[in-house]
Amino acid sequence: MKKILLFIGIIFISASASFAQKSIGLRWGTYGILYQLLTSEFSLMNNEITYQQPIDNDRLEIDFGMFGGFNFENKDYNKFVLSLTGIYQYKFAVIKDFSCYAGPAASIGLYFLEEDKDFEGATLGIGGQAGVEYSLSSKGLPFLFSLDTRPMINLLSARKLKGFDIGIYLSVRYLF
Repeated sequence: MKKILLFIGIIFISASASFAQKSIGLRWGTYGILYQLLTSEFSLMNNEITYQQPIDNDRLEIDFGMFGGFNFENKDYNKFVLSLTGIYQYKFAVIKDFSCYAGPAASIGLYFLEEDKDFEGATLGIGGQAGVEYSLSSKGLPFLFSLDTRPMINLLSARKLKGFDIGIYLSVRYLF
């Protein structure tokens, strides 16, 4: 019985040790899936620079994102959004190198229109993020891959960005 408890303890310690690393990387994906389905807009660019900081057994994620798109019907109407998102993630080990995470998120941003090349307004959103990740650190490589979704409710936003929407992202991060 003591050997079993020792083995379980070692597994939990090694799982929490893999979470105790900082990471920096890139997220690619599509935000505004519902918006794109309801309009004729197509997203050109949905990228984020992402940083993760451990906090006890959980972590804080900060993402700086760029979202852009154009309208097929009106080629003069293009938009560009810069956003900053913060997420507190609760992490759960699944098996050796796999884990999942979920937590609340909030974002702020600036909205620009190319039709008049001018600042349009600010965005403010709340929501959450949930995903799965795979770490290569046990194999001697300092990389973390994740796939997640971030449903958000845009409370304050210019024009058509207001309301609920969701995105799906793939991330590659360097662990240090």
